[in-house]
Amino acid sequence: MGWRIYAASAVGTSHLDKGIPCQDACAFHVEGELLAAVVCDGAGSAARSDIGARLIADALARALGERLARQPELLAGPRERFAEAAIEAVAQARAALVERADADGRALGDYAATVVGYAGDAQRGWFLHIGDGIGVAEAADAAAPVVSLPANGEYANETWFVTGEGWREQLRVLEVPAPTARLALMSDGAMPFAMARGNAALYAPFIDPVSRYLASVDEDTGSRALHGTLADPRTHGITSDDKTLLIALRG
Repeated sequence: MGWRIYAASAVGTSHLDKGIPCQDACAFHVEGELLAAVVCDGAGSAARSDIGARLIADALARALGERLARQPELLAGPRERFAEAAIEAVAQARAALVERADADGRALGDYAATVVGYAGDAQRGWFLHIGDGIGVAEAADAAAPVVSLPANGEYANETWFVTGEGWREQLRVLEVPAPTARLALMSDGAMPFAMARGNAALYAPFIDPVSRYLASVDEDTGSRALHGTLADPRTHGITSDDKTLLIALRG
């Protein structure tokens, strides 16, 4: 049956007005029934966060995907075993970022970004999360979705970053025990219109027609259409932030 992945990022008006590039990024790695997907949101206050988000998304999706291909049993193991593998994958991705920072002569904090990711197969999966953004996994039987919620600091505009010294303590994992029919990963810029009030579920009037269309087209066409939706001027009245949305469908 396999996964069909549709993903896009759109720059927000707060960055368009200042000529700042999109600081969000997403990436995924698919091998048979195995999926590793990542969305990163660069810190607005960090000078190279667009580069940090892109490097972490690419490197982490690849590291997770390659690890799952070697050890698919990690998905069925205890929480502690997957958490250890997630830490190792994030550390591997973070090492690539440290190498880039050293080459650029920059502080690691200049590349600050959050992470929300998913690793799974046809039967089960796990979220991994540092900072804000959100992940939602829905089963085909219409049971309550599994939602990996954002984590912020003491104030609403604070969060945690993969570049922080305490990233291991901030890394959260959450089990998805049933087969996922629809997965959504998004940066916080997409949440105001893609999530229902209280962030308990996806907002059906938005996500259901989008998903029906995506299911009818190929991944490239669907991703272009998804970008058009995220970049639609009507979203500018809802949020001025960059917006990234990755939707994975099965069957």
